[in-house]
Amino acid sequence: MPSPPVLIEIKSIGPHSATISWSEGFHGGFDQTVYYEMSSDNMYTTWTPVRMDTIGISETISIRNTTVNKLVEETIYYIRLYSTNSLGRSEMTNISTFTTTGIALLIYIV
Repeated sequence: MPSPPVLIEIKSIGPHSATISWSEGFHGGFDQTVYYEMSSDNMYTTWTPVRMDTIGISETISIRNTTVNKLVEETIYYIRLYSTNSLGRSEMTNISTFTTTGIALLIYIV
């Protein structure tokens, strides 16, 4: 069974997007596919899974970045990741939380 992704960081948070930085976990000698699930429900009842990347066993990129778009400004999001391959599905990572920013307004004084 693969291990879940590691070194997860949420960065470049804006009003409508954020970037997930992560590294793949142990793959067990098989290609793996990494997913994230996101929720804006603090009761964790609704999760939406999204495929991020398929990683071949010969790839050597250690840190990967995935940008999440179409987010709502000033909203709290909860995110967790997992991996799958022919051996099964990994456990979920711990839940990470981030809040999108508001849209900055420019005021011109004449």
